[in-house]
Amino acid sequence: MIVLGIDTSAYANAVGISDGDKVLADSLYEARTDSLEQIVANIDATLKSAGLKLADIEGIGVGLGPGSWTGIRVGVTVGKMLAFGTGKPVAGVPTLESLAWAAKGEGSPVWAVISAGTGDTVYAAGYDFTDGRPVRRGDYYVDSVQGLTGLLKGPAVLAASRAEGYAKIIAGSRVRGIKAVEARPGGAAIACLAAARLERGESDDALALTPLYLKESTARAYVNRYAARTKEK
Repeated sequence: MIVLGIDTSAYANAVGISDGDKVLADSLYEARTDSLEQIVANIDATLKSAGLKLADIEGIGVGLGPGSWTGIRVGVTVGKMLAFGTGKPVAGVPTLESLAWAAKGEGSPVWAVISAGTGDTVYAAGYDFTDGRPVRRGDYYVDSVQGLTGLLKGPAVLAASRAEGYAKIIAGSRVRGIKAVEARPGGAAIACLAAARLERGESDDALALTPLYLKESTARAYVNRYAARTKEK
């Protein structure tokens, strides 16, 4: 199944195309302030690089975040528009899951980490692999990088765009066996994971598809940390 994958959660337009697990194209375009203006041209360029037209696409995969709140909306909106315009099924994929997918074969568990954009707060989730697919273990994590040390009980893979830096912080807390894998949200990873869902008949309702902001979790993390600092004074 040929699937177009889009992720705009990280101040960039990540666009990829897969045929099942086979990557046909994987492009990353910087787009900090003009993501919406660029995304259509970037999709067109990626299709051309694979020798395909939009009519050849059989499904749409969309990165849901977390990440840049404004950026995520661009990808989700464009994905929904493409699904409506082409009549193709759409499947949402958490961006953290796509980071874990990028680290497949590096070991398990994989902890995917994305900066929340303020201070040292991060979004994270742990994944095991079942039949080659990432399966999330437990809830999403929103708090400091140092706080992850309480969740890492042993050797693990850290997949992130700043993986080396995060690994050093965690290693400083005497957690051993952390392997850093540099990874950014990728369109091809979104396409591959969406293809697996769509092939199982697990498409999403385009009208109901919404970004994964984790806003409440982020706010709770900030409140808890502020309260802890207040008690220390």
